[in-house]
Amino acid sequence: MLLNAFPQAADASAALAQAVAADLATAIDNRGRATLAVSGGRSPVPFFQALAQTALDWQRVTITLVDERVVPPEHADSNAGLVRQYLLQGQAAAAAFLPLVNTAANPEQELATAQTLWQTPDVVVLGMGDDGHTASLFPAADNLAAGLDAANPQALIGIVPPAAPHRRISMTLAELQRSGKLYLAIAGAGKRAVLDTAAQAVDATYPISYLLQPSEKPLHVYWAA
Repeated sequence: MLLNAFPQAADASAALAQAVAADLATAIDNRGRATLAVSGGRSPVPFFQALAQTALDWQRVTITLVDERVVPPEHADSNAGLVRQYLLQGQAAAAAFLPLVNTAANPEQELATAQTLWQTPDVVVLGMGDDGHTASLFPAADNLAAGLDAANPQALIGIVPPAAPHRRISMTLAELQRSGKLYLAIAGAGKRAVLDTAAQAVDATYPISYLLQPSEKPLHVYWAA
């Protein structure tokens, strides 16, 4: 991994927004369009707000999600709702949005539809939980083995966390590795300690560890103290 450390969360968010915008601009220059996959939760909100105000040819950008809870779009826990509220604003309002869940009425059909519409991202911005999960690849989840299978041809899987609420749709490790630039945004001493532990060896106890080992595509970590 490549660690970028910042004293304040606002500094990390601003720097990450600049880096992601530059990567998206490069993708647009290279092939005419760019796809960005982002994580949900409250932590990315300052990054979303900074990125939304960045000058970019947003009409050529598609935004999607790293993972999503299988809940209706209007549900308070919907990652899509968070993206619409904080990222698809300002200049970024011109971007296309590809949610992973539409009605949540049929989880299997939602997954099948998302697979059909999926576009491998040029840029992925991940988060990480205190338990070392990233995307919705939770330790001890029912479908974790498939999610961490580097040979899995599927971009997305359905997964049920062992403790966290709601069934999920998540990018697989294989699809993360097939994607373009990978970023991880975290904050605080606790998550830094989890990251350092996970970096010591590949271990399903810490799913993020699969992205922390030396490779040709390092994980770019933006950490705020």
